[in-house]
Amino acid sequence: MTEEQPRKLSRTETHDLSMIIRDRTKVLRAHAEEQAAACLADFESQMATVYTFDQDEVWKKATEEAHRVVSDSQKTIAKRCKELGIPASFAPSISASWQGRGENMLAARRNELRRVARASIDAMTKAAITKIEKQALDLRTQVVGMGLLSPDAKLFLESLAPVEESMRALDFGEIERKLEKEQQLRLADRRRLYGGD
Repeated sequence: MTEEQPRKLSRTETHDLSMIIRDRTKVLRAHAEEQAAACLADFESQMATVYTFDQDEVWKKATEEAHRVVSDSQKTIAKRCKELGIPASFAPSISASWQGRGENMLAARRNELRRVARASIDAMTKAAITKIEKQALDLRTQVVGMGLLSPDAKLFLESLAPVEESMRALDFGEIERKLEKEQQLRLADRRRLYGGD
């Protein structure tokens, strides 16, 4: 019994497969752009998060303790001001407040973080698109050059890797570390330029 030779793709099949590969490539590119937008939106959401003192039991306890200490200290300051004859309206005071955003409450800091995040997302998007285009070209070349068999065509079409392999969520800490490294390099450059180091 001899094995039957598989039928080669016709010119029409080769053309149709190439067109489908091109169309799928466009969709995957669009998906990469969508993933990039989602990454940036997620980053903005992380950066805009405002933490309240009472959303964590440890934070709540520490804040209440700080307010108690400040209140006691303010009484001590007021008593001393009275002894020194300082009118209450001119008396110094002490206070404590909860900052729910840390450094991210500063617009300049948010702008720096955004710049680094956008650069990282842009790099990931370009890498994903390059990978998609390379795979699409490889598939089209195989379809045309090797004359794929119809039963195998689906395997080739399904072999385009998902964009998620190249696109990952941003690590907020990683963005901060990149920014800190850039700032240290700029500071070192200034020191060299002005002879401080």
